[in-house]
Amino acid sequence: MKLNTVVAGAAILVAAAVTVRSQNTAAKPVMAAKVAVVAMRDAMLNTQDGRKAMAGMKDKFEPTRLELEKRQKELQSLSEQLRRATTADAQQKLNAEMAAKKKTFDRDAEDLNNEVQQEDGKLMEAVSQKMAGVIDEFAKKNGYTVVLDAAEPVMWASESSNVTPEVIKLYDQKFPVAGMAPLNIPAAPGKNPVAPTKAPAAPPKK
Repeated sequence: MKLNTVVAGAAILVAAAVTVRSQNTAAKPVMAAKVAVVAMRDAMLNTQDGRKAMAGMKDKFEPTRLELEKRQKELQSLSEQLRRATTADAQQKLNAEMAAKKKTFDRDAEDLNNEVQQEDGKLMEAVSQKMAGVIDEFAKKNGYTVVLDAAEPVMWASESSNVTPEVIKLYDQKFPVAGMAPLNIPAAPGKNPVAPTKAPAAPPKK
């Protein structure tokens, strides 16, 4: 028997074996995607950790914010006095006083905003490290294949896909804070998102 004939025969046997194996092997079922949407920032701020940190930020920055509001009203009063001023000398004095006070007001308001942003960043970083593990556990336990942040562009999502309240509850169960009561967030069929909690901010610049 020629070598070429032997090789050809072996190739046919191998091809036949592969064909039989492929026919006998059942195709793996395709897993249907199960998508969850989480309002991530709202979730982090409404955890016990987040609410405690926000309360601390308010205690820290509220006095400065109130003092800036008072100074803002003083600037508004000076502006009204300038509008009613009838002499050039009075107008010049009021303009100089307003310019000096507005300069310090703007600087202090900017400083406050920067401090608030820094504290907010620290809060988000601390909570997000824990939240990552909570999201991973929640998704695996409930069979989700994808978890999206509601802050990112999402064309459309049903209310039933919003799992923010459930994620908050799981976070607080894993990381309870002494003296902090959990939020009463019922897991309603509609799963309406929780209301956002905002960080304190400086009054708007004039």
